[in-house]
Amino acid sequence: MSGPRTAGRFAPLDESVTRAPDKAERAVLEGWRERGVFRSVAAAREEGEVFVFWEGPPTANGRPGIHHVMARTIKDAVCRYQTMRGKRVLRKAGWDTHGLPVELEVEKALGINGRPEIEAYGIGPFNQKCRESVWTYRREWEQLSERIAYWLDYDDPYVTYDADYVESVWYVLARFHAAGLVYRGQRVVPYCGRCGTGLSSHEIGQPGVYQDVEDPSVILRFRLAEAVGDEPESLLAWTTTPWTLPSNFALAVHPDSDYVRARVPVGEDGRHEVVWIVAERVAAVLGDEVEELERRKGSDLAGVAYEPLFELGEPFLLPPSESIDHGARHRVVLAETVTAEDGTGIVHQAPYGADDWTLATRHGIPTVLGVGPHGRFVRPVGPVEEGTHFKEADETLLADLQRRGLLFASERATHSYPHCWRCDTPLYYFPTPAWYIRTTAYKQRMIEYNRRCNWVPPQVGEGRFGDWLENNIDWNISRDRFWGTPLPFWVCEACDLECAVGSVEDLERLAGGLPRGFDNHKPLIDEVTFSCEACGGTMRRTNAVVDCWFDSGAMPYAQYHWPFGESRSVVREQFPASVIAEGLDQTRGWFYSLLAIGAFLAEDDEDLAPGVVYRNCIVNGLVLDKDGVKMSKRLGNIVDPWEAIAEHGADAVRWAMLASGAPWLPRRFDLAGVLEVRRRFFGTLANSYRFFAEYARIDGFDPDDPRIPPVAERSEIDRWLLSRAQSLLAQAIGCMDAYDLTGACRAVEVFVVDELSNWYIRRNRRRFWKGETGPDKLAAYASLHEALRAAVLVTAPIAPFLAEQLWASLTGRDGSVHGELIESVDQTEIDPELEAGMALVVRIVEMGRALRERAGVRTRQPLRAIHVRCCEPEALELLRGGFASTQVFDELNVKGWGSLDMDDGELCTLRAKPDFRALGKRLGPLMKAAGAVIEALPAEQVVCLRDGGEVEIEVEGQTLTLGPGDVRPTVELHAPFDVETDGRFVCYLDLDLDEELVAEGLAREAISRVNGLRRESGLAVEERIHLRLWGEGEGIVRALGAHAELIGAETLAAELSTAEEPLDGAPWSEWTLGEGERLRASLVAFEARS
Repeated sequence: MSGPRTAGRFAPLDESVTRAPDKAERAVLEGWRERGVFRSVAAAREEGEVFVFWEGPPTANGRPGIHHVMARTIKDAVCRYQTMRGKRVLRKAGWDTHGLPVELEVEKALGINGRPEIEAYGIGPFNQKCRESVWTYRREWEQLSERIAYWLDYDDPYVTYDADYVESVWYVLARFHAAGLVYRGQRVVPYCGRCGTGLSSHEIGQPGVYQDVEDPSVILRFRLAEAVGDEPESLLAWTTTPWTLPSNFALAVHPDSDYVRARVPVGEDGRHEVVWIVAERVAAVLGDEVEELERRKGSDLAGVAYEPLFELGEPFLLPPSESIDHGARHRVVLAETVTAEDGTGIVHQAPYGADDWTLATRHGIPTVLGVGPHGRFVRPVGPVEEGTHFKEADETLLADLQRRGLLFASERATHSYPHCWRCDTPLYYFPTPAWYIRTTAYKQRMIEYNRRCNWVPPQVGEGRFGDWLENNIDWNISRDRFWGTPLPFWVCEACDLECAVGSVEDLERLAGGLPRGFDNHKPLIDEVTFSCEACGGTMRRTNAVVDCWFDSGAMPYAQYHWPFGESRSVVREQFPASVIAEGLDQTRGWFYSLLAIGAFLAEDDEDLAPGVVYRNCIVNGLVLDKDGVKMSKRLGNIVDPWEAIAEHGADAVRWAMLASGAPWLPRRFDLAGVLEVRRRFFGTLANSYRFFAEYARIDGFDPDDPRIPPVAERSEIDRWLLSRAQSLLAQAIGCMDAYDLTGACRAVEVFVVDELSNWYIRRNRRRFWKGETGPDKLAAYASLHEALRAAVLVTAPIAPFLAEQLWASLTGRDGSVHGELIESVDQTEIDPELEAGMALVVRIVEMGRALRERAGVRTRQPLRAIHVRCCEPEALELLRGGFASTQVFDELNVKGWGSLDMDDGELCTLRAKPDFRALGKRLGPLMKAAGAVIEALPAEQVVCLRDGGEVEIEVEGQTLTLGPGDVRPTVELHAPFDVETDGRFVCYLDLDLDEELVAEGLAREAISRVNGLRRESGLAVEERIHLRLWGEGEGIVRALGAHAELIGAETLAAELSTAEEPLDGAPWSEWTLGEGERLRASLVAFEARS
């Protein structure tokens, strides 16, 4: 397998890797292209275990955004990792090419608007434009995918408008039809007048569909047809959709609720009226001046007639009832769905609500449509003219009702209202004929399949998606549009017989042939007719096309043209999916359509394993701007992915997106965070390699050198590094196997930044500097080399470019890191006790540094001792070991332990505070007494609780068991001097300095200044020098005399002299090291002088 060309093992890493990552990454891309790395890596896994990945198809008639980078990074990282674990992963690309989003773009491009203008333009030419439009940004999608290293097979993608794909969708629909799960129904559905089609329930669940709007909130007087007395008498009904009032056909009341007939004042002239309202709402709606006349159950009001607010006349829309009762119009009906929580408890009924339509069907009540399928009034209604948009009619209608004395109360209310997810037009609910799949018939199976899926995070599968399935309704799969998979259902004009066509071959047989150049899209498909087998009548295709979500949900089968040709074995292998990954919005989209189709097919098909459709589902949240605001063109806060990549490289963008937080949470995308990734993590990893490679080249290090000591014979710090490297592998593998990409990122960051660079390399620099290449130096090289290999391997799935560059340099081979195997963990190299000991060392060092910082004492100034107190004997024993002591002393620059003892409470006291929230319900009246016992617990028991153990206490004669969640450990300090504690250890420093310590501190300051001068002079790291020093001040003079050997060794000085004059050709550099202490230094390369 091929990767970037190399300049040999341990070659210098190009500066562009960290300074100009876009340039460096493009060079890697070019190498991948030239050598066919994607193909060669895939070919090497031909015999591997199959890992099934399904690509959720994007639509290429819009530009990809930064949020697409997020989803594609997750998918690529998972597939890349599984490939590096030896799996065979097909990465078939796909394109979603049907549907209204495509039609809307074409309408804009053509300057036309809506169904009539499309039909005038011509359905054939319009669909051809749609076919062309879907590829408008195809190249940009492919280029961005390649640029972010999202490896997909774009040479053989599935395309949902392809004839083979459409034929497979037909086959799937025919299977549903054969199972008796497809039916025609007239239902009230969410409807877009602009697009002229209904929407399915999962489309309504898309994010952003519901928007807060302000609408009228009004109460109307519906006059009784026969008033009891002389005063006007009305039923009060509430609505927020005045435009539906002309189509009112009934008023609904709850049969068991109490309704009050009350007399209330009208205006201020002493007149009164009688109204009916549910009892619970009397005070809220009518106020205090109410005279209750009588009270009845809702059931007693059934059949009461009232006067319609508007008269529309015929034609009537008849509900699908066995009998129609024209006399039932404009009467009170009973409905269990009526509530008394708001409004008046009397609900206005019109054919624009699902519950309303159910009532009309149950009672056989004819209805009249004021607003038609284009969202406009189809006839004049009072002052509202024909053609008025329903949203523009509210105020006109209310003014007319006010004039006629029928408006009882009016205000404006803000509420959540649905809008079309494609064109942002306000929706309305409209009775329309449609084709449905009876998903409710196998709802429980879908729920079971979903329970077997591992959702990341679980709460989406259990909550948002699980709840959605529990409330599942039948799927409206038809759209009265143009550009889509034609529904393969032909209906007899004479006897209404249905025929589902499952293949082009079947259609050709039924029709006795197909026209030349046949295309299974509209309008040609609509010309195909055949004879009804039952009555000989003409079978014509239903006019509708398929919901484009059905297209994408059929991709596991249609992408291989299943079940035709040689497709069955491929589908058998590639079902179910091992993983899918998309945004949270797909819980109402692709995730659902995949499950709804797959759960039906898999139960009764030998090609498909039943039980689950996708085994794992990773969900990513919204990508927001740096301030947490949703990105939009209007706000001008959209981040162009190309600009971010050009500035920081794709790797840094990928890593920042995954490392900054769990992918399913809303993500603030901030370029400052991307820069921090480059600086802190990528820069540290690259510089760690540079440090290793520079010295490895100098010494000619060979990882296969037989002189390298075995791991067991290396120093503790080498064995610790190798143990941590294997622990990193174990942690990264565990995280990636669990699809915890953030956990994997953070594990690598901690290892590279904190352990590899800031600890191991910094602690062991001298081992690489020293001249002889003996066993200790070889052990250091080998250990660092192995740790770098491990770090690069686990970095590769998420930062593929940087890993490729580092791997090429580490190995000196042309092979790609992405073709390597992330092997199983070598458990023999993991030493938990050694890791625990080093963790203690690091903690003591951190506290020591904090103490130095507060005291204003630099680390270069040696101190006499550090004192440590602890109430854990095992921890003290670890610290007393020679390895731990050496690490603490060297890192903190102290001469030894002042004291290393059990804490006797002299400096601080470790106490426990009761967690009242956790304990309150459990302990009840014992809580106060238990709290006193908890606060008096000895330190040993507090430590036990803090570390996850349990402790028994006696409270008023009862034995209670406390766990770690029942208390909060706290530390009370009472030392007479500065101490540092983490709740386990108490540390303090001996800050008294004598002449000897001061002299050594000044010597180390001199070393620092000279090594800085070496770098400024451009000397190679291994180059030896002649060094001349001169000091002014009693302390520095003493330091130069007492520590000349140390200074010479640490600065690689082959010769060190002191004199008042600088070396020839090397002027003095001068520094002030303290009050009255000055240092001069002059240096030249040793070879240059000799």
